[in-house]
Amino acid sequence: MRTLAVLPSRFQASRFPGKPLALIAGKPMIQWVFEAARRAEGVDRVVVATDDDRIASAVRGFGGEAVMTDPALPSGTDRAAAALAALLAAGADPFDCVLNIQGDEPAMHPDTVAALVALMRNQPDLPMGTAACPFAHQDELFNPNAVKVVVDDHRRALYFSRSPIPYLRNSAIFEPDFRPWMTPGQLAHFRRHLGIYAYRPDALRTFTNLPPHPLEQLEMLEQLRALGAGIPIGVADTPHLSLGVDVPADVAAAEALLRERGLAR
Repeated sequence: MRTLAVLPSRFQASRFPGKPLALIAGKPMIQWVFEAARRAEGVDRVVVATDDDRIASAVRGFGGEAVMTDPALPSGTDRAAAALAALLAAGADPFDCVLNIQGDEPAMHPDTVAALVALMRNQPDLPMGTAACPFAHQDELFNPNAVKVVVDDHRRALYFSRSPIPYLRNSAIFEPDFRPWMTPGQLAHFRRHLGIYAYRPDALRTFTNLPPHPLEQLEMLEQLRALGAGIPIGVADTPHLSLGVDVPADVAAAEALLRERGLAR
């Protein structure tokens, strides 16, 4: 199975302009993501899909490959599809799987990427996949930026939400002024969605041609467009947390996680 990893990377992030070039432990954020994808088993090619010459120049400066895409594209998934089309038009051999790894995930673990590749390899009928990890602490459940996912018995996503799901009916855990410790068994039912997706090329094209779904617009979660259209999403389980960087204040947490793994000083 030939796998392409695309890292969408946009300069004009509203809450953090120039984010892909922000230094994380001395290296541009996008370099951390690129290096993790390149180290992952099963990934054949890694490209950064960007709309900005500054990002492209930085990527080429550390030995990476950049593909220029239209600044008007509405999402990272559209940018991934555009990068795939550009590579194929330039004569690249076809790919069987396309990964979309968000360019603001500097702590994405190579083993997480490899687990998602393995999921797609082992389930050739699966059109789309993603990854999730455990929650370390119950307080994380109440962070709307930590997206939750519940799965069925076949590890296919049932729903994604910014709210804590599933709801514990006979517990006061969700009362705003009363949050006692969960038992480990209760916390184990919750999974934190990570910013990585896998698509079959045809599923990627289908997805980008779908209109936004009402659930997607309510939660501001693009993956609900797929579920709303009946596209199954497999979920690879990983023990490795990956922290998205949305605002400058998130940099410190990402650096701390990289130091914990021995990757940064």
